[in-house]
Amino acid sequence: MTKQTGTIITVVVAVLTLCCSIGCCASGIIPAAGGGQWVGDVYVEPWVGLPIICLGVLIWVIPLLLWIFLVRGKDDDVAL
Repeated sequence: MTKQTGTIITVVVAVLTLCCSIGCCASGIIPAAGGGQWVGDVYVEPWVGLPIICLGVLIWVIPLLLWIFLVRGKDDDVAL
């Protein structure tokens, strides 16, 4: 695998991660910022959103690891 291919894969995964991270953080921010809310007959405390926000931020480890293993240290020399 060349450095260019690894970079393309890393960028695609980073964009997908961005979408997942935004959705995850948004679903955690709603109860945290709203001071809690009722979901049906159940009251959701504000602190419940904090682990979800942390997961949304922690998911960014995946593109970083892909970049480390696929791109870093590779050279672009292609043997003909």
